[in-house]
Amino acid sequence: MHLRRVFLYGTLRDHALLAAVLGRPADPGDLAEAALPDHAAHRVVPGAYPVIRPEPGAVAPGLLLSGLTAEEVGRLSYYEGAFGYGTEPIEVVSGGTSVRALVFWPDGRHLHTDGHWDLARWQDEDRGLAAEAAREVMSEMGHRPAETVGARYAQIEARAQSRLAARAEAPPAEIRAGLGAEAVTLESRRRPYAGFFNVEEYELDLPAFGGGRLRPNTRSVFVAADAVTVLPYDPRRDTVLLLEQFRPGPYGRGDPCPWTLEPVAGRRDPGESVAETARRETREEAGIEIGALHHIGSYYPSPGCITEFLVSYVAEAALPDSAEGVHGLATEGENIRTRIVAFDRLMQAVRTGEAGTGPLLLSAYWLSLNRDRLRRAGGA
Repeated sequence: MHLRRVFLYGTLRDHALLAAVLGRPADPGDLAEAALPDHAAHRVVPGAYPVIRPEPGAVAPGLLLSGLTAEEVGRLSYYEGAFGYGTEPIEVVSGGTSVRALVFWPDGRHLHTDGHWDLARWQDEDRGLAAEAAREVMSEMGHRPAETVGARYAQIEARAQSRLAARAEAPPAEIRAGLGAEAVTLESRRRPYAGFFNVEEYELDLPAFGGGRLRPNTRSVFVAADAVTVLPYDPRRDTVLLLEQFRPGPYGRGDPCPWTLEPVAGRRDPGESVAETARRETREEAGIEIGALHHIGSYYPSPGCITEFLVSYVAEAALPDSAEGVHGLATEGENIRTRIVAFDRLMQAVRTGEAGTGPLLLSAYWLSLNRDRLRRAGGA
């Protein structure tokens, strides 16, 4: 008989994550305290997730999960398989008795660790992110191999953070009708493409403003993570720093010049504040440090088809001519040229259409309204 008991020593001890993977909350009667003698969970870096390793004299605490169906064991295996973990039978101690159970071991890869892993510390840092990401991981079961899904877990995690932020930071509905997402019935969802971005297709049943329902209603959406844009501005020299880089959007449209002018922009990584993203991306893409951040707005640039949500800033910075150069992370395929441009030249580019990207236009207009104030404050 195949084992249907699993010893959980790591992140799956978190009940929200376990429920997301199983597809149901675990029955408390099926969970028991357990331990694996002469072993310890170690913190993998980077990643902060655990790996269990032999350690004489140590005891790895965990939970013994019983009452599983074969399908549920398969769901656990799929999730762990995305991270390169497979199952092995092992003897654990629960209630003073030796019990045989499955445990998830890593494959033959060498993993770097940094001390013992602690569940409470991980939960404090995670704040529900892993459970949210697991829902997307598990939605791929039966459609894509676990290792394929695991290879893009960083993107899955970033999209999960965006969904958590959307729920936590919803703006007021004072002019709008105030209809909530609960008024929408999702009949079906398809994901014909999944990679750095996702494409999803929905069959929806929507309420109509004039009464009744709009059904069926088919919508497609390009699913991207939240991002931050930064226009560096030197109030003393009255100059801005612009990025020039190739963009596949204009290329796909047939634009004869698919190299665009933009502010600094980048995806918000899991665990980062928007201000931290702004400073990190400016360092990576422009090679400079920025000072005070001035919030322009938080918005959907194209809500009809893209989930992306942007937070835009103008940032004060010293911008000598020597700040021009070529930057970007080679690991992300970035090849970015920075330009130092006078404010008047920026506004000329707005008028001629050369500044033809939404965040740059928004940032330029905000700066035109607030430039005198920033220059007075900066001693210009």
